[in-house]
Amino acid sequence: MPTRSPPTSLGGRSIDTLSPMDVLQPEDGAKKSEVAADTRSAERVEAAALRLFAVHGFEATGIRQIAQEAGLSVASLYHYMGSKEDLLDRLMRASMEHLLVPAADILQSTPDPRERIVRLVDLHVQKHAKERLLSVVADTELRSLSPARRLELVAMRDEYEAMWQETIAEGVREGYFRVADVKMAVVAVLEMCTGVAHWYSPAGRLTLDEISRAFVDMTVSLLAGPADRRAASDGKPRRHGVGARTSKGVRR
Repeated sequence: MPTRSPPTSLGGRSIDTLSPMDVLQPEDGAKKSEVAADTRSAERVEAAALRLFAVHGFEATGIRQIAQEAGLSVASLYHYMGSKEDLLDRLMRASMEHLLVPAADILQSTPDPRERIVRLVDLHVQKHAKERLLSVVADTELRSLSPARRLELVAMRDEYEAMWQETIAEGVREGYFRVADVKMAVVAVLEMCTGVAHWYSPAGRLTLDEISRAFVDMTVSLLAGPADRRAASDGKPRRHGVGARTSKGVRR
């Protein structure tokens, strides 16, 4: 799988590259200040839009609301955001990149599908808990993008889900997992883990690491099948035909 470029964070800065201020020479003090002010304003606009989109929805959020939330005039707002859809598109792409890049690294560095699924679940749960607003917007506002942009985001989502499908399918072939439908298993696990963004609180009863471990255990139990749960954790594959199984939904 080709290596993806580093994800772009809010404010248009790359995680693994220097900021515009780092590139400027020390004598460019005035220019540094101007770049810093523009960067801070752009970040305020994106943070304001993110909060409003998550709480009120994209369609119900107006330009004046974003400007007021960011502490800018409506006229100056367009200097930092382009259109409202441009803002949404940047937010949703950032959210997907924050999953795609580390997931691709997990696939390349973790050959064992059992360990790989553990790392993928932890990534998904941690990301959705730590970036709750961004995750909520990315998971609910795909319909608000124009058709061309929606197709691009769907392609990113499909690429991410394909990594999960590859991992689970490999586990089935090697006898560690037992599921009748790999794609359905991926949907079930991702829906479960994605829900963390809607209820997680740092002040809650469990720490985020404890929640992640619990979701890993539930995922392993789901994938292992009734007779083979021990095989998924003890490293002893039991090879047999793929059998069907049913599951009951559990409300938290």
